[in-house]
Amino acid sequence: MNSLSNRQNSIQLLDLPDELILAIINKINPQVLLLASIIGIGNNRLERLALDKCYSIDLSFYYSGFPYEEHMIRFLLDVMPRILNNIQSITINLRHLSYLDHISREIHHENLSKLSHLKIMTGHLYKNTGTPYTTILSIDLWICLGYYYDNQLRHYPLFSIVPQFFYPSDSITNVLLSFFHNSLIMHSIVNFEYDDDCALLVPSIDKGSLFPRSPHLTHVRVTLRKFDDCLRLLNQLGSQLCSFAVSIIHVIKKDEDILSQIKSISCFKLKHLTMTIYRNIFHYERCIIPLLQHLTNIEHLILLLAIGVTDIGPDHFIDGSHLQRDIISYMPHLRQLDFHIRSIVRHAPYIELDTIRQTFVKQEQSIDCALDYFNNEYGQCQIYSLPFIGTRLDFISNRFPLFDDKNSFSNITILLLFDDIKSFENIFFERLSRALPHLKTLEVFNQIEQEEKSKTTNMIIEFHHLSVLILHDIHVDYAEQLLCRSYLPCLIELVIRNNALSTIIEQNNQQARNNCSKVETLQIVEPWIELTSVHLKFFPHLHREIHDES
Repeated sequence: MNSLSNRQNSIQLLDLPDELILAIINKINPQVLLLASIIGIGNNRLERLALDKCYSIDLSFYYSGFPYEEHMIRFLLDVMPRILNNIQSITINLRHLSYLDHISREIHHENLSKLSHLKIMTGHLYKNTGTPYTTILSIDLWICLGYYYDNQLRHYPLFSIVPQFFYPSDSITNVLLSFFHNSLIMHSIVNFEYDDDCALLVPSIDKGSLFPRSPHLTHVRVTLRKFDDCLRLLNQLGSQLCSFAVSIIHVIKKDEDILSQIKSISCFKLKHLTMTIYRNIFHYERCIIPLLQHLTNIEHLILLLAIGVTDIGPDHFIDGSHLQRDIISYMPHLRQLDFHIRSIVRHAPYIELDTIRQTFVKQEQSIDCALDYFNNEYGQCQIYSLPFIGTRLDFISNRFPLFDDKNSFSNITILLLFDDIKSFENIFFERLSRALPHLKTLEVFNQIEQEEKSKTTNMIIEFHHLSVLILHDIHVDYAEQLLCRSYLPCLIELVIRNNALSTIIEQNNQQARNNCSKVETLQIVEPWIELTSVHLKFFPHLHREIHDES
């Protein structure tokens, strides 16, 4: 009797109005799992509600240890063919492109006309957590610009190498090119994006266009290996391109005919340009400036640049007068310029901060700047528009206005701290945790011992989202600060000096053990050494990984 009464008083999903069912659907993540569970089970009402949510599909959550593998396969094989003609936007991992291409060939061409946005991710995710790699990548499918190679670049002063960029192998590149050249999907694509951390190589002119089947393609967001790739892509897309967001890894002028390549570019419809180069530009005045001066129809320009590190770079800091003379004056249609430009000069002459600010007085926007003169003989000037538009800051010292009243940098996810003049004290990290609540990657360069250790409190500093910690060039105090006196519940990648890690392990601090309990990648540097049983005991997740692989 009680059982019957309970059934009568219970509310089933189908008893709810459509609005509540849709609210529940919106709460389920990833939604693909829900679609795989509802579509095709015979309930027309639920299927109709689910299909109404199919205009945008994100499959990038998939990783090798994904616990719902069967649902994923069912979605690709059974559900995807039924909904592809409704989809307007899709984000997919590279490994699933073959499924998408096969499905498209089974559907009438006109039924693909709604799909206008395609984003391809490389799927370089940790198999247990599904979070992206930052410092290194498994080499089974990829050839990466790895940490060992980039360690050579650390010798360049004020040169950023994080996050690591990944180069797809030749076989994977061929898969991509085949899809771009042959898939019916590409015909309707208007907006194309590719994984920010994976560098594309644009074929030379004699091998044809990168996107020969995409006559409607007007918006592109990609990361490219070299400046030459950028020029080739702009030449290939030509007048159809309206918006271009490009990140370039290396800007080095090797081709003496580079100016003629720039002059051959015809992008008169290009109105929106975002250029991101965080690895210091060697040839700013020979490459970047001529290209920007050629693109005269730009209306909205975003520049996120690091300039100079060798003798072939500019011999002066970039300021407002240089932006006006070298860029703005060549763009008569420019409506908005947002920027963060970090310029580095060896033996830089001393300049007052107000002198830099005065160069922006004619510009009708808020800006700020910071100057550093380090003991390594290099000076650094950072100029940026406000509100701040970037998500990373490199080589930030104690003198950078990181903790302003307006929380200007609250969206920062990647931070590189550097100071060879003053130590970073405990109070600095306390303020840092409050000012940068979304911080995911932190690298520290500072070999100066902390001065105020006696004032350190027992309060644990919390970095709730920090997943990557790089302690390569540090005094051991910063390892203790961040591993023993901080709460790092999401830490999965750690790069640390051998002597600092030995000290942490010998102390056997419980907070440090907790912080290291989920680490999936550990790199011990200076010197580079292999893991021992002592390390595996302190990092239990590494021990399980090795055991599983064996």
